[in-house]
Amino acid sequence: MDLAKRTEPFRPLAFYWQVAVKPHLMPTAAIVLLMLIGAVVDALAIGFTVPLTDVLTDRGAMGEGRVVALVRGSLQSLGIQPSANMVVFAFLVLVSGFFIIRSALALLNQYWIAAIAVKLRRTTKVALAEKVLHARYEAISSQARGTILHDINNPAQSLTGSVIYLGQFFTGMFNSLLMIGLLLYLSWWATLLLGIVAVAGVQGWRWFADRRSAIHGQTLYDLQGELQKLQVDAIDGLKVVKAHGLERRLVARQDELMSRELQPELHLTFFRHGPMLVNEVIAIAIVVGFGAITFFSPAAGLRVSMLVAFLLAIRRLAPAMASINAATVNLSRYTRDLARIQDILQVLPQERRGGRALEQIKDIRMQDVTFAYAARPDHRVLDRVTAAMPRGTVTAIVGSTGSGKSTIANLLIGLYEPQAGSILVNSVDLQALDLHAWRARVGYVSQDIFVFNATIKDNIALWDESLSQDQIEWAARTAQLHEFIASLPEGYETVVGDRGVRLSGGQCQRLAIARAILRRPEVLIFDEATSALDNLTERAVYDAINALHHEAIVIVIAHRLSTVREANQIIVLQGGRVIEVGTHDLLVGRRGVYAKLYEEKIPQPVSPGAAEIEVAG
Repeated sequence: MDLAKRTEPFRPLAFYWQVAVKPHLMPTAAIVLLMLIGAVVDALAIGFTVPLTDVLTDRGAMGEGRVVALVRGSLQSLGIQPSANMVVFAFLVLVSGFFIIRSALALLNQYWIAAIAVKLRRTTKVALAEKVLHARYEAISSQARGTILHDINNPAQSLTGSVIYLGQFFTGMFNSLLMIGLLLYLSWWATLLLGIVAVAGVQGWRWFADRRSAIHGQTLYDLQGELQKLQVDAIDGLKVVKAHGLERRLVARQDELMSRELQPELHLTFFRHGPMLVNEVIAIAIVVGFGAITFFSPAAGLRVSMLVAFLLAIRRLAPAMASINAATVNLSRYTRDLARIQDILQVLPQERRGGRALEQIKDIRMQDVTFAYAARPDHRVLDRVTAAMPRGTVTAIVGSTGSGKSTIANLLIGLYEPQAGSILVNSVDLQALDLHAWRARVGYVSQDIFVFNATIKDNIALWDESLSQDQIEWAARTAQLHEFIASLPEGYETVVGDRGVRLSGGQCQRLAIARAILRRPEVLIFDEATSALDNLTERAVYDAINALHHEAIVIVIAHRLSTVREANQIIVLQGGRVIEVGTHDLLVGRRGVYAKLYEEKIPQPVSPGAAEIEVAG
């Protein structure tokens, strides 16, 4: 998706604060508090193993130490004789209780993190979809559908994963800090040695893995986008795929893309799990070294109970440090996806949303409108076009392919903005109007009919439950579609399939016409909207539409000139310029471009007074 360039580099911490933390400040604070309490309880559980081990290995230690004295005093206050076995049992209960509390807090913590992550996935997908749907049409119309779907779905899923890994990162960090504090309490010099080795290992791995993880994450993001685009194209173009025998090529292309995912995935797996091995080796080496000091150098001051506590603390510290490394690798992998979210939410150009409201629409005027598409900025599709379209009239626009007919329709519904000149509604610039409110008052049928994979009723009413069945049937009758619908077993509840596969081209056009006229809009725009209809059906449709023009502005972009004979005015375009304006009889009498088209293309009349004239495009 084409986006403007960011003016500042992507900052992950600022992004997390704005998107994940700030909207969920209280739950996040509660999660952090749970992490801290869990880490403290874990440290206490391991710390209590020191006096427990002292009592188990030396019953003479029953009278030593503040913790032992505290336990003995607590037993006495409860009326329990503090015998040696009872003190040992009390320590076992305390340590077991600490471990159970820590596990319960960890479970609750993970539950809350997952709840925030899932909620973020939903809100982010909705926000991304909203931004894409409200984006300027030219910003997304040139992009493949698979790319757009990938940009909406995958980054939101990555945000969910990154929040979970962020929780693992902070959990590991708090646990590591508390374990290091406990180790410092037991022996500062041993902890200092441990810290130097551990920090060197962690930083060395981060230096080795972080940048590589980001690169492989970018590669995977691009490959997954290509894969989704290919899959969407294969499904959308299934008829072409089968007609040209492309099945094997597309399957082979998909297999090739997926095979290219193998190496990045394997590298990321190695970077993610490699720290576990590194930390295990460091931990074992340190424990063996401290064991040798304990048994062979008593003067160093390390007791067996301290060695046991060191062993347990290191066993906790190693996975905590590994989780920090693994989380860092995964967060680096997701950097591209998160930057994409920021791009869409903050950089993707949005439609202008004016605040002006309108009462009854009286007229539309184009004043010196000039327009060129972004792909060819030097080629003017419209060049200083001026036209007036009053209420209660039918205006027909004719011209050859590339003359700018459909571009006028696109400008009138606000899909594009002219580079020069103005489109005025009741003398108010269209860009100053609320576009959503304006489009709600416009009925539009395009050349490329789109039918939703839903019921006929929903395709006509567009899920507006305020509309009655009688209104829907009136629109279908006007579009010459009701009799066909009534002949179906399920009637208006018939599901038409993806892109209306169960309907013919003419039926899809009539459905789109019914959709456009249903709300009796004040502006009706038909962009070659009856090209797939037979002559009699087309005549009946236009007769019904002409009956509506007294209360609306009707604009017809003509495919067959027989449909514009009765228009109040005909605008003839050539090379993006208005070269003739008038009624059918007037233009034929002038012997200009319109008359030439009429004379060259006229076939035998279908019925008295009606001729079918086709213009290329």
